[in-house]
Amino acid sequence: MTYILYNYRIRADLPIEDFFLIDVEKSRSFDIIVKKSQITFEKLSINKNTKFDLFSTRNYTEIFKKGFGKFVLKNGTTLFYQPDKEVMLPNLIVYIFSNVFSYLLYQRNCVVLHGSAIEINGSSYFFSGRSGVGKSTVVNHLRSLGTFLSEDTCCFVETKVGFSISKSLNFIKLDQKLNDNLHSYDTQIDVRDRKIIQLDRQKDASTNNFKTGFFLKYGVGKKIKKLTSAEALKGFIANMRNSYPYQNDLEEQTRDLKTLTNIIKNGVFYNVYRDVNEDFDLDEIRNLL
Repeated sequence: MTYILYNYRIRADLPIEDFFLIDVEKSRSFDIIVKKSQITFEKLSINKNTKFDLFSTRNYTEIFKKGFGKFVLKNGTTLFYQPDKEVMLPNLIVYIFSNVFSYLLYQRNCVVLHGSAIEINGSSYFFSGRSGVGKSTVVNHLRSLGTFLSEDTCCFVETKVGFSISKSLNFIKLDQKLNDNLHSYDTQIDVRDRKIIQLDRQKDASTNNFKTGFFLKYGVGKKIKKLTSAEALKGFIANMRNSYPYQNDLEEQTRDLKTLTNIIKNGVFYNVYRDVNEDFDLDEIRNLL
C-alpha cells in the first residue's frame, strides 16, 4: 500500500489504515519504502542491558529500542524494520512513522524537530521540548482553533514564500481519552500511562506557512520570553535530529545553518516556562497565535 505522510509517497507493508486515518494511493510510484526484514547491525553492539541505541548519518542510520525492535535507514529512501515479538502493532506503526522516520527525513536534508504542531488559518506553529514537558497537552488544548499537523516530529519544508510544517500520522499521545468516538491504544513507547489516540481526519493543511515556534521548558513560575535569533538557533539545535555520534562535517553544518537561519528569519520564537506541577499559561500562548 502507498500512503501519504510528510508530503511523501510511502510504500509500506504495515496496515496503517487499520488503526489510523490516512491518505492512501494505488500509485505504483513512491518516494520511500518501509518493509520488514531480518537485521544485522553493522555499527551498534546490543546486549541484554541495552534499552536504546542510535547511530545516525546523512546516508545510514541504525536504531535499537528495547521492546520495539531494530531499524535500519538508508539514503532517505529505505526503512527496514525487525519488530520485537512483544510490540503491539499500533505502537510499532507510531514509533516507525514518528521517532524512526524523523531520522529518515533528516537523511533527506529536512530540518526535523522533536515537537508537535498545529495549523490555524493557514499559519503553522510548533511546540518543542524534552519528552514529558507537555507538548501534546498544549497542542490538544489548541486543536479546536485549527488543524492538527504533527505529533513528535516537525518536518520543515521550504516553499516559495518561506517554510511549512509537513503533516504527520494523525495521532496524539495523552494520559486520558478525548471521547468515546475516537479509537485509542495503550502505549508501550514510554513509561508514562498514556493512550495513543487516533484523531479525526481533518482538512488539508499542507499549504501552511510557518509563523511561530514555542520551546517548552521547566522553570520557576509561568512566564514567556521572546527569543533573539541566536537564542532561537540554540533552541533548534537542542531539539533537532542530526548525526549521532555528532560528526564534525563542515558541509553539513554550513547547509543546516543556512536553512535554520532562513527558518528563523521567517518566524517568531518564544521560550515558555512552567513549574513541574503546574500547567503552561495557555491563555497567553493563545494570545501569541
